[in-house]
Amino acid sequence: MSKKKKYVFDTGEIPHLWAHRTQDEARNRQGNLYFTGDTIYSYGSHFPIARHVVSEAGERAVLFTTANYSVTTSSHCSVVRSAIPSRIPVFHVPIVCHGRYSGSDLTADDHADNLAHYALRIEKHVITSARARSSYAKEWNHEHADRLRGEAFAYCAFFGLPVPNIPEVPELNSEALTPIRKREAKRAAEKAEQTRRENEREAIRHSENMAKWRAGEYHGGFPYGFPTMLRIVGDEVQTSLGARFPVSHAKRALSFVRNVRESQQAYVRNGHTIHLGPYSIDRIEPDGTVKAGCHVVSWDEIERIAPFLDSVPTSATATDSTSEVL
Repeated sequence: MSKKKKYVFDTGEIPHLWAHRTQDEARNRQGNLYFTGDTIYSYGSHFPIARHVVSEAGERAVLFTTANYSVTTSSHCSVVRSAIPSRIPVFHVPIVCHGRYSGSDLTADDHADNLAHYALRIEKHVITSARARSSYAKEWNHEHADRLRGEAFAYCAFFGLPVPNIPEVPELNSEALTPIRKREAKRAAEKAEQTRRENEREAIRHSENMAKWRAGEYHGGFPYGFPTMLRIVGDEVQTSLGARFPVSHAKRALSFVRNVRESQQAYVRNGHTIHLGPYSIDRIEPDGTVKAGCHVVSWDEIERIAPFLDSVPTSATATDSTSEVL
């Protein structure tokens, strides 16, 4: 009887079986690392890690992905990369296969995208080298840019493509880096200006939403860390974080806050609890800032609704039926 071929192996063996092309397919027991034909995948055919390719001259190489990946897939990529024999050229590119789920040959557009990615990475390392202060960072990024440029030319030679239009990598500390530094400084200034304008627009939008929220016309959220706001709707105080509690509770708490401001002695919850509906005040700062759970409410915000709270009769209860929105 012929021996049944084995297709399921330990995870550590899969990359070596693929790298040395010992069989056409295999997978680990979890099924999240496997290869079919020339291509090895992590968690499915949507993520090819690497692929064996052959040139018209019969030479062999490997296309290895530069795509972003999860922690587990990163581990898969690491063991696959380590398993590739040193004699095999490896091209690090974003497009390993034509089409998301295909193992077919790359098209002219695929090659163009891969070469554009080489150029982008080279420029990034040149810029980083030019801006770096430490000699290690300067040299490492410069060497990496040089290596990528060589890899890009080797990629074209392997696939019989025209010589790529990739600029020379300037020598370390050469005058050729001066225009690069200036160009990068200009980009940084333009980006800072764009960010400033966006922040201004965002601030205006939030300012408008604050006014609408206080008027009861806006019910969306605000960014994390945005100052907590208060408004009164009917017989409740509502916060911009979504909490609500009776006006009568707010009126009693207001007197505590005023006492703290007058005495300049912070209140910290201990045996005595100040209730605001189902919530409790954790701390009142000498300046009147109130902290309750995730809420931090400034004295200015409390003072804004204080006139209304002062107008509520002391005998009023949580069932007061006011309709005012502040």
